[in-house]
Amino acid sequence: MKKLEDQAEATIKAQTDAEEKTESVEAIKKVLEAKKKVAEEETAQAQKELQEALAMKDAELKAADEKGYNKGVADVTADYEKQVKQGEEVPKDATAEKTSADVLFSDKSLDETLQEIDAELAAEKAAEVSSQQSSELQTQPSVVVEES
Repeated sequence: MKKLEDQAEATIKAQTDAEEKTESVEAIKKVLEAKKKVAEEETAQAQKELQEALAMKDAELKAADEKGYNKGVADVTADYEKQVKQGEEVPKDATAEKTSADVLFSDKSLDETLQEIDAELAAEKAAEVSSQQSSELQTQPSVVVEES
């Protein structure tokens, strides 16, 4: 009978040990689940902060691009206005003199060009006449007159 009592005690002790291990595992499981939940919350918060930071940087970049674009437009406008102002400062007489000088130059160039064309045409005509005369001489039969 003692043997049965010893077996019963061993069985009870094994059952108790198993229950304690089960409770330990469940406690560890609860701790890990809590840590997992905290980690997920921290990850969600970090993602939210990252998205906010990215949105902020995107807004800053757009503002910088717009500022650069506006500065470029302002620079181009200022340069244009400066050129217009410089154009207004040129005396009207100087512009008229320059224009008339350009017209004289172009008239002179036109006259010279026409003279050159006339000279070329005259040279071509002279060459044609000379060529025609040469060919006429070659095509005329030679007449030999014998005198007795």
